[in-house]
Amino acid sequence: MAISDARVPKVDQVTARLACRMILRLDKSQRSHKAAYAFCWDGCASAWNHRASSLRRLIRLKWSSAGRWRATFLFVLILTPLITKASCNRPAFAEDRQTLEIGATTRHFRIFYPADYLANAHNPLVILLHGWGGNEDSFLDLDVLRQTADARGVVLVAPRGLGSGAPDYGNNSWTFSGSDTGVTETGMPICDAALTPDYRYPSCKASKISLTTCAWTHCQGQPHTDIDFLIELFALLETQQCIDPDRLYLMGGSNGGNLVWDVARAPNLSQRLAAVASWIGLPHQSYLTPAKAAVLPPVLLITGTKDTTDPPGGWDDFNVTTTSNQTDRYFYESASATIRAWSAAAGCPVGAVAQPVIAPAPFDCRAYCPGARQDVPALDCRLEMGHEYREDDAWPLTLDFFLSRQRARGP
Repeated sequence: MAISDARVPKVDQVTARLACRMILRLDKSQRSHKAAYAFCWDGCASAWNHRASSLRRLIRLKWSSAGRWRATFLFVLILTPLITKASCNRPAFAEDRQTLEIGATTRHFRIFYPADYLANAHNPLVILLHGWGGNEDSFLDLDVLRQTADARGVVLVAPRGLGSGAPDYGNNSWTFSGSDTGVTETGMPICDAALTPDYRYPSCKASKISLTTCAWTHCQGQPHTDIDFLIELFALLETQQCIDPDRLYLMGGSNGGNLVWDVARAPNLSQRLAAVASWIGLPHQSYLTPAKAAVLPPVLLITGTKDTTDPPGGWDDFNVTTTSNQTDRYFYESASATIRAWSAAAGCPVGAVAQPVIAPAPFDCRAYCPGARQDVPALDCRLEMGHEYREDDAWPLTLDFFLSRQRARGP
């Protein structure tokens, strides 16, 4: 029987520990394979979440005749919870559109359930952040996102940014480092103010948060930021829905993708996530991943080589890039600089040249850490396109990247 790592339910920890104790009590002469001891020590010392690969190793062990009856009993004891899949005891929300109160602000989100949601106690979850001027329908109205998520048993949640309601009555947006103040970490403007229109929101002018006319997202998040909203949203979904806490993922497009990089500055969020992805969204100048960032989830960056809004720059070009669409002139960190900084903060010894990583056509993917696509902590993938999503290509790659990863737990 094939066991899919991505869809295996949680193994009951009490049962697993009991089985391990029995194996460890076997005489050394009956431990005919060193892997039996290693398997149990590892399994008992950590959460038994989706340990399909470990179970396969245990099944392949060659036991002595004296221990064969014990092994048979243990196999049944351990594998029964996997064969009898736990079902969901938390029903879906009655309506797909929901609200969440954060302080004095009402936040909105929409949820999509796969057809087999109720058959699984631990469904993976992807939160989708729309672009500037979008809303909770921007991603969930795309057939390819819903259909692929349904086929792979993934719950999708699309929250709405702030801006369309009072006091701004404009474009919904997500505020990230520098976008509300309009300045870099050293206080310099994040744009060429002489050439870039003044996009400041009324909330930014009233609060005086914006320090230059380069600010271009809402300033309604004080004292509760968009990151605070995401932390509360993940917590709500974990407690009220059948969600796997080790398979929580965050993806953003354009302005939503800009916000993804702030995960590195929010340990209360980063430690919950199994992986993140940014589509055509980069951090503003100076806001690279801190060298001493908290535990970082793996990240996937997808950009367009012809993008003039969030230009990625050339491969291994670490210089700041500049928006050149119509009249905007915003300053961003390049894709190479962004991925290299994340890789270094994740503990990878990085060089000056990214190495090719095997990926499906038409992507060109590279990484500054050695390894396969499912192993690297930061992956830079590019398509020949402008400031667009190309979701038919990007979404399957993103889901593969996500579902091959689970949350890293500390020792």
